[in-house]
Amino acid sequence: MRIRVKHYLVCLAVVTLTMPVWARTYKYSLALSKNTTIGSAQLKPGSYEFAADDTKKELNILQKGKIVATVQGQWVKISAKDQGAGVDSEDDKITQVRFSGSDQAFQLP
Repeated sequence: MRIRVKHYLVCLAVVTLTMPVWARTYKYSLALSKNTTIGSAQLKPGSYEFAADDTKKELNILQKGKIVATVQGQWVKISAKDQGAGVDSEDDKITQVRFSGSDQAFQLP
């Protein structure tokens, strides 16, 4: 009986310590041809990479490998037909970023 408790505790410790490994970072590259707003950040024309960790409520915007902005948002479930990488926008404001291979999208306020 005592050995079983130790095995359960060891298993619980292993699962707890490996949980951060399950987090996945999604990335999407986009070339902008005009000034665009995403969250509170104003992006000028150029190439950008959006990176988001599915355990956090923030989206990092990188240009040439450096973070130029971080915006807050939330993850939302999307339907199977919308599960391709891309962005949704209204006027010149990005409202949602979809990542390939995910059933979630990062939605901005």
